[in-house]
Amino acid sequence: MREMVDRDRERRQLLDAASAVPALIVVIGRRRVGKSFLLERTFTGDRVVSFQGDEQDEAHQLELFAAEVGRVLLGSDALRFGSWDSALTFLGDQARSGPLTVILDEFQWLKHAQPVLDSVIQRHWDRWDRQALPVTLILAGSALTLMEQMLEKGAPLFGRATARPRLEPLDYRDAAGFATETDPEALLRRWAVLGGTPQYQVWAGDRQLNDVITSRILAKDAALYDEPRHLLREGEGIRDSGTYLSILRAIAGGATQHNEIAQKARASSASLSVKLQRLEDLGYIERRFPLTADGKEQRPGYHIEDPFFRFWFRYVAGNRSRLERHRTDEVREEILADMDNTMGWAFERCCRRWAAMYADEGVTGSPREIGAWWSRDGQTEIDVVGTGRHRYVLLGSCKWRRTVDIDVLDQLRDHQAQLGGRAAAARLIIFGREHFTRALRERAAEEGVHLVSAADLFA
Repeated sequence: MREMVDRDRERRQLLDAASAVPALIVVIGRRRVGKSFLLERTFTGDRVVSFQGDEQDEAHQLELFAAEVGRVLLGSDALRFGSWDSALTFLGDQARSGPLTVILDEFQWLKHAQPVLDSVIQRHWDRWDRQALPVTLILAGSALTLMEQMLEKGAPLFGRATARPRLEPLDYRDAAGFATETDPEALLRRWAVLGGTPQYQVWAGDRQLNDVITSRILAKDAALYDEPRHLLREGEGIRDSGTYLSILRAIAGGATQHNEIAQKARASSASLSVKLQRLEDLGYIERRFPLTADGKEQRPGYHIEDPFFRFWFRYVAGNRSRLERHRTDEVREEILADMDNTMGWAFERCCRRWAAMYADEGVTGSPREIGAWWSRDGQTEIDVVGTGRHRYVLLGSCKWRRTVDIDVLDQLRDHQAQLGGRAAAARLIIFGREHFTRALRERAAEEGVHLVSAADLFA
């Protein structure tokens, strides 16, 4: 049985929520993020009914659900349900004889086949609650907006969920648990390609990255070869996947502002805002604002949030013609030759995560927020910025270079001065791939500047 990587916090949250009698848990997370695997490893025992919805109509869903309920609770698949009302009545009766857990996975398909299913659940749930029946009902789904709307004010399940965890992709340190190698640089490269989506890491297995790129991404029939296209075709609220692909490719190509994206993607400016919001809701892009100490909001920029999407649109989308002709090795060598040029973005992301989650507070100055800052004209950017109490408490520069020299500290000092008095007392950190020159180490020691290598990100 495959071991679960990380998710300790989420597992504890689920078990704590399930201790209520009854318990209603709504688990939200995009596809491939590991919802089903987490639920399978968390809820075990003889009285756990787990059912995954699909695109079939209600009658077929009920037929399959009844068969599963019968096998688990009665030892027979002869059970039949004429409606969800009768199914939930049966489950409530079964709970009278002992604790019962019911998992309805990919719930959006069940609701699609029966639009009032959440209202039916509400009616039964309220009765179970009044009678204190030991039922744990878990609704899990990858249609993020739909799942969240079910819990909003005025919706049937509003105020009833014991917990509503949202599963996110793993960060660089947790994702490293899927790899057998331990070299920090190799682990950062792997994360830059696959990101923290557990299923992508599982598909990659313990192969070296070169082999992962060749056999799992670039090969025509590989699991990840067409993954973004598949996800967009099936994405919630997406009608024209081709337009969304063009938008993502424009952003991956460097367009960050609304008008730039509309022009490069040849998309209608009027409808672009809706499409960008949809991609943001799905977790594929992020709208980033410069982090400022005074809290004043500046013009945002759009960026690819998911590392694998970023990799795919840079290296796969534009090479599909060659890959369809099996020129895989040729494309792979071009990717490997260019990887260091794209590692900067991933390295910055990991450095910000380290500063926010793993660094000692004595190093970072305990910032309340971590982000990045850039000037209005885009000419100046600070890779890592921490703010607190209306001041800059942390400034950092990230360089994916084999050796980092003193010029990086000089530049960071210039950027500190540009931010003015609010940044005068900020702690400084320089992040480097491997080595720091002797001159930089000596001056950093004199000025109290911290030097952090790729290996330190995993320490």
